[in-house]
Amino acid sequence: MGFLLICFSLTIAHSPLMAQVGLQDSLEIAKLISQSHDQLIKHKYSEAVTLAQQGLDKSIKLNLKWGEINCHLLIGQAQKSLSMYPSSLNHYLQALSSIQKQNDQQTLTWTNIKIGELFQEWGVPEKALPYYVAAFNHQTTKSSEQYATLIEHMAEVNLSLNQKDKSLEFYFQLLELVRKRNDLTQTKRILDKIAFIYSHSNDVANSLKYNLQLLEINKQLKDALSTASTLNVIGNQYKELKNLDKALEYYQAALAMNNQVSKEGDNDNRIVTNLINIGTIYQSRGDNRNAIKSFNEALAVKENKGTPVEIAVMHNYLATLYLTQQNFSDAEGHTKVAISLLSGTDNKRILVSSYKRLSDIYAKQGSFEKSLESYQAYSMLKDSLLYREQLNQEKEKLKEYVIETTEKEAKLSLIDQEMQTLALRNEKEIAGREKQEIALRLKEKELQNVSLQNQQLEQSRAVQNLQLQQGQIEKERQQQEILLLEQKRDLQSAEIKTKELQEKERQKEIDFKNTTLALQQAKLERIGIRQQLLLYTTILFLLIILLTLIGYRIKQRDNKKLQTQFDEINRQKDQIESINKNLVELNEEKNDLIGIVAHDLKSPLNQISGMLEIIKLTAKDQTTEEKEYLTTIEKSTNRLKKMITKILDVSAIESQTLNISIEQINLVPLLEEIADRFLAQAAKKEIVIIKQFENKIPSLYSDKGYVTEVLENLVSNAVKYSPRGKQIVIKLSAKVESVRVEFIDQGQGISQADLKNLFGKYRKLSARPTDGEDSTGLGLSIVKKYVQALNGKVWCESEEGKGSNFIVELPLVETV
Repeated sequence: MGFLLICFSLTIAHSPLMAQVGLQDSLEIAKLISQSHDQLIKHKYSEAVTLAQQGLDKSIKLNLKWGEINCHLLIGQAQKSLSMYPSSLNHYLQALSSIQKQNDQQTLTWTNIKIGELFQEWGVPEKALPYYVAAFNHQTTKSSEQYATLIEHMAEVNLSLNQKDKSLEFYFQLLELVRKRNDLTQTKRILDKIAFIYSHSNDVANSLKYNLQLLEINKQLKDALSTASTLNVIGNQYKELKNLDKALEYYQAALAMNNQVSKEGDNDNRIVTNLINIGTIYQSRGDNRNAIKSFNEALAVKENKGTPVEIAVMHNYLATLYLTQQNFSDAEGHTKVAISLLSGTDNKRILVSSYKRLSDIYAKQGSFEKSLESYQAYSMLKDSLLYREQLNQEKEKLKEYVIETTEKEAKLSLIDQEMQTLALRNEKEIAGREKQEIALRLKEKELQNVSLQNQQLEQSRAVQNLQLQQGQIEKERQQQEILLLEQKRDLQSAEIKTKELQEKERQKEIDFKNTTLALQQAKLERIGIRQQLLLYTTILFLLIILLTLIGYRIKQRDNKKLQTQFDEINRQKDQIESINKNLVELNEEKNDLIGIVAHDLKSPLNQISGMLEIIKLTAKDQTTEEKEYLTTIEKSTNRLKKMITKILDVSAIESQTLNISIEQINLVPLLEEIADRFLAQAAKKEIVIIKQFENKIPSLYSDKGYVTEVLENLVSNAVKYSPRGKQIVIKLSAKVESVRVEFIDQGQGISQADLKNLFGKYRKLSARPTDGEDSTGLGLSIVKKYVQALNGKVWCESEEGKGSNFIVELPLVETV
């Protein structure tokens, strides 16, 4: 409850303003306040309001300010506990107005805090903040419990108003206070708050810093569950910071701690969470064996006590992992189990994803009918689920907005009404007070006359007091005689009780002897039971020997079966190796055939090109239509020649007949020359080529012809796939052991599906040339093969609709 102001004194009777208030009335009001306070402590809030209201009515009638203040505070506190916030605010504000006039700083601070708590609990923290600030300004000591409570309230309000920096400032002050007191429990709570705010501000580094401090406090408190929880949170944050080794270390520590404190499955969910986190880390690091082990352990825990949905989730984890390993059989098995478990539940979202994965598995196995069947189930569930979810989300959002807006407006309206009512009440009180002062001045003269009469009455009271004292002395003498008689009676009663105790002691001795006889008989019975147990143990030992002999015979029979299976596996292995050898030979024959066809096509095309040149030089007075025909033939011929050249390049790469000639290459002039070749083509599409080369680019030792082919292909693609009026940026930079070239365009971008097939042969992607240019589907495949032959790396970073960045890194030294 805090403190309540019960501050009356008999000296108030000497005030002319309060002369009419008698001692009996003051005591009666004080009693009502005390009773109300007792009911409030017992959480009997309605009774507390009733008693305080009686005290308030009497105090108002007698114009007793200390009574009014205390009753208003009691009613405000009780009605707040009953969630009657408007009425509670009314009484708090009336008390606050009276306290301000008395200039009682301690009570004023306490009341401001209580009003702030009311607004905070009511859900209008912006109204609470001014009262907390007022209380804060009245604080004189910064080490009291009240000061710490106030600091925490201000931190919570600022956090509610999304003023996170201000909230942190107050939490840091509070952290300093509790650390000075060496209060580990409070330190743990405040550190948890600070880490939470940093986490929700996406400041993972600072959140991690305070979670590490929180971990040490939990260890000091020997709070195993909190320690395990904090270890898991730290693991999550290291994972977010891409420090997978540290994340794994803390996840494993959390798992060990949870296993240590686990009792009868009450900690299963935490253990499963740890195992899943460990599994995802192993999966990210490419350690699929350990990932599968962790997910299987989590599945075993959930199969023991988990719900169907939880078990299905674990099967889905394993199915996804097996799918990435191309282990379609296990992936299919786990997915089917998940679908079976989910079919009887309301969780359609996970069921949808399971059907989609099953469709993908069948497609990759070549079972297209089963894939189509699973995809149809996925599509039907997805369409109905998405429609229902979207409709529910829109309804919920509208409902929440209307409720929140209406409640907020209603609260603020009530608060304004209470403030206006209080202002009118204060004006009426001032007017009434002025009238009372005038009436009191008129009565002062009457009181002076009454004072003389009071003196005479006091003298007569003194005589009466003497008589009362004599009567009191007589009463005390009679009481002493009664006390002596009572002592004699107590002595007789004690003698009777002593005899009863002796009788009870004799009975206890008899009971003890009977118990000893019973124990001896029980001991004889135990000896007989031990002999029976020995016989049973001998029989059991003989049974174990018999079972061991039977198991040995069964094991010999199983070993023979295993040998037969091993021979069959070796036979199948030989067959697979023979098939692989045939496939390699067929691939080599295919490459030879492509080379022969391409070479045979190249000669006629060269003859066609030569004839076209002769026609251009010798023919005169050609019509416009004839010139267009010749141009079309020339373009088609050049296109076929380019395609044949690229096919021959691919064939040479695959047959590993590339002739690589190492020489020193200065990339700056080479890249400028290549870029300049495409200026005219870029100008036709109003495209600007920007060159951003670092200073002091070191020379490169590689094959100049292949390097040139790679760079030309990538510049050509950037121009070909860029819309009109855009920019192409060519960046050249030096790394520690390599040189990086980047080709950044503002084109259509590449979808996630196309990125997987980007460097494949004869691939037609969804992105198309923007001005009808030709595309054979071999350019990027050749780039990839050349770069790999030069021991370099090439990749693409792109997002659909936001352009692409093709990056090539070539080693500086001769490594080919």
